[in-house]
Amino acid sequence: MGCCCALLGKTVAGIDGGMSAFSAEWLDLREPADVAARAPELIERLVQWSDGCEHIAVVDLGAGTGSCLRALAPDIVSSQTWRLIDRSGTLLQDANTRLSAWGHDRGLSTQEMHNCWRAMGKGVDYRVVFDARDLGAGFNNIALPVDLVTVSALLDLVSEVWCRDLARWCSVVGATLYTCLNYDGKFHFTPSHPDDHDVCDAINQHQRRDKGMGPALGSDAIRVLLRELAIVGYQSVTAPSPWLLGPDNGTLQGTLVRGWSNLAGGEGEECSERVSRWRSFRLAAIEACQSYLNVGHVDLWAWPER
Repeated sequence: MGCCCALLGKTVAGIDGGMSAFSAEWLDLREPADVAARAPELIERLVQWSDGCEHIAVVDLGAGTGSCLRALAPDIVSSQTWRLIDRSGTLLQDANTRLSAWGHDRGLSTQEMHNCWRAMGKGVDYRVVFDARDLGAGFNNIALPVDLVTVSALLDLVSEVWCRDLARWCSVVGATLYTCLNYDGKFHFTPSHPDDHDVCDAINQHQRRDKGMGPALGSDAIRVLLRELAIVGYQSVTAPSPWLLGPDNGTLQGTLVRGWSNLAGGEGEECSERVSRWRSFRLAAIEACQSYLNVGHVDLWAWPER
């Protein structure tokens, strides 16, 4: 996921045109928008937190192809160990390949090994372990130590119990938590269309379905996680991290519109016709380079009180 992910939710981004919600192609398509969207004030908190550390150990949940590492690693301490956890071994294999290309582009010396990867350079040492496991199976068997837990575009897929378990596990191991690109239940197109609101409602209802980790929280995920973090004594700050998509993001916009229209089609001929008209209007605006889309997200930084 990772940004994997997750997306606007497994099925929300689950997209037609041969592009699976958790495919490497989808994650590649959204990665530039994710990079632009992450709240800079929380990344600055991450930089300040890591300043002075000789080494940090990071666990990235729902890591997908490693986009969170690529976005964050250059800004934090030089010596890092990342454990990339995803249920898809295929995506983790893709992560290995993409990280090697990324490392070479940065002038780093890289090594690919079975289930691990390393990159070294002047003042830089990244070690990565690829860990394929069921994200719904809990956290207790994850190797320690853990200084930082990262979760990108995943929380809207998970349940209240999963959020509670995550907060408790972070508290037990003493880890700081950074979770980003959490869909907030809102999107806004320019130009507008009379059915925008109904399509958004249909998408948000669909998000609540079980995605394999219990009844999904959708846009309530941040609210629930904040509550659970407070219960275990964590302090938290949040910041908006919207996707701001314009004509240069036409492929991403078109992919979202096609996927959303498939999910919002509903039952009955009248509903299907309305969604079809909405889709045609949206795709025509994208084709004419006149479409702008704001998709709301929220980032969170949480740390244990000392």
